[in-house]
Amino acid sequence: MPWFRAVEGFSDAKKPSESKRDDDPDEEVLPRVIEKTILPKITAFAKNVWDPLSTSQTENLTQLCDNVFEKQVLSRRECRQAKQDLINTVVLRMKQSVEEDVFIPLYPKSTVEDKSSPCSKFQGRRFWSAVEVKKKHRSCL
Repeated sequence: MPWFRAVEGFSDAKKPSESKRDDDPDEEVLPRVIEKTILPKITAFAKNVWDPLSTSQTENLTQLCDNVFEKQVLSRRECRQAKQDLINTVVLRMKQSVEEDVFIPLYPKSTVEDKSSPCSKFQGRRFWSAVEVKKKHRSCL
C-alpha cells in the first residue's frame, strides 16, 4: 500500500551519520503502525476469512506474515503481544479446521477390508485429506 511505503520510508529516512537516540519517537512509527493497524487486521482476516484448507490462502497468509514480521522490530512488549495474538488466532483456526472440516468415517471392518468398495475408497480419500491438512499446518507454523 502507498501509505505503508510512505511510513516505511519515513522510518528509514534517518541517515547512519545522524545521532541515534534510544528515545527517538520517529523510530517507533513503523513498529507502532504495524502493531496498531496491520497485525489486528491480519488477525481478524485469519479469524474470519482465512480457509486453512486452501493452499493458496495459506501460502498468501504465510508470505504476508513473513513480510510484516521482517519489517517489524519486535523490541517492544506490545509488538510481541500483537504478534502472539496473531499466532494464537492462526493456531486456533487450524485446530477448528481439523476438528470441523476433517472427517474420517468409521465403517465396520468387513466393509473396509474390501479395497474396491465405495466405503473403503471414501475412507481412504478422507484419511489422505487429513494427512495433507496436517502437512499444510506444519509448514505454516
